[in-house]
Amino acid sequence: MDLSVSSQALESNGKQGQMDYPEKNDEEDLDLIQPLDPALQQRITRKFDTHIIPWLFGIWLLAFIDRSNIGNARIDGLADDLKLDGNKFNIALTVFYIPYVLVDVPSNWAVKCFGANYYLPGLLIAWGIVGLCTGFVTDYSGLLACRFFLGLCEGGLLGGMVLYLSMFYRRHELLFRIGMFYCAAPLSGAFGGLLATGLADIYHGGYNRWPWIFIVEGVVTVAFGLVVIFFLPPTPSAAKFLSESDRDAAVHRMGLDAHGASQASTVESERFSWHWVRMATLNVNTVLLSLNFFAIITPLGYNSVKAQLFTVPPNLAGFFAVILCTFLSDRIKARGPIMIGCCSLAIIGYIMLLVKTRPLVHYGGPEYTTGHAINVGFLVFSLALSTINILYAKRENWKRDRGERDHRLTEGDEGMLGHRHPSFRYTF
Repeated sequence: MDLSVSSQALESNGKQGQMDYPEKNDEEDLDLIQPLDPALQQRITRKFDTHIIPWLFGIWLLAFIDRSNIGNARIDGLADDLKLDGNKFNIALTVFYIPYVLVDVPSNWAVKCFGANYYLPGLLIAWGIVGLCTGFVTDYSGLLACRFFLGLCEGGLLGGMVLYLSMFYRRHELLFRIGMFYCAAPLSGAFGGLLATGLADIYHGGYNRWPWIFIVEGVVTVAFGLVVIFFLPPTPSAAKFLSESDRDAAVHRMGLDAHGASQASTVESERFSWHWVRMATLNVNTVLLSLNFFAIITPLGYNSVKAQLFTVPPNLAGFFAVILCTFLSDRIKARGPIMIGCCSLAIIGYIMLLVKTRPLVHYGGPEYTTGHAINVGFLVFSLALSTINILYAKRENWKRDRGERDHRLTEGDEGMLGHRHPSFRYTF
């Protein structure tokens, strides 16, 4: 997953365990570190789950349907109608990711400026319009233009959604909530294939088969975006579905979760600073995870309907895998072991594809020896990086437990230490 979050979100969501705090002379500061009633915390979390997660699930589901429907459209005649010979189709796919990558990080700043409750639905409406327009393209250049603007609109979505959730959930509640909306990605593969199968049977007004995949799905996306604007809360302190006391408690619990990484009392009081950008960019965990994350169905010989339906079972399995892995990760308060387990399972799967065996194991497809071998290599690389990251986090936590990072408190402003704060503990 290309999880792009702001530097302050990175600073405040990687910690583990209950920490000892330095003594405060101010009575208000002492009050700020008092733990909350667990029942109150559970009630607040359930309300956030009810009023936020379903909308983000819908947004992410539509995002993946709209970005991947070009594959379904290709099966149903897009390549033939637009004469996408040679590498033209692959180029159209690649164009999407150029603005997608470039806009990702700056878009997180826009989330803070405009408010996620307006910005995220705004992106949804924008790419819904672009997706709808894709149904009316008549040549290759028009397709390239639509793919470019689709990437521009979707580029800031995932990072913005993660940043948004980090305003509401504590660090060991967060990943499962990310999983609760991210599972829409594999589900979209199953649902999108079934939907495309039905839409491709429409012949109307001179637009036959594949255009209706874009037109109908684009209209649905725009309509959903217009609805979401009225329901997403901007911040915990402005959540209208909470009572005033619950809003105060929601803000207070996020302060407890900071453990020295941030001195801001509320989300609204946070201010952008290049200091946090540099600190997050140069963080060892950021570098290792970035390298870690670095780490086709028509040619199978089936007709278009069978090809669409063949995408359903793997995507349903992915849906449940996302939910299970994120739940376990928050429950055991660890990320690395889950990543290592998933990488190992994926390696086994690719090795099964590489070994000469029954067609059922190959899912009826041809042998992509080079591609599968490259994937195995990158997965082994990912295993190594995850192991290094775990060892680094354990070593840093051990040093901080022994007081070997306490000297940083005398180096300057304690509030600017971020993940370097002696009270900060990594989740490994």
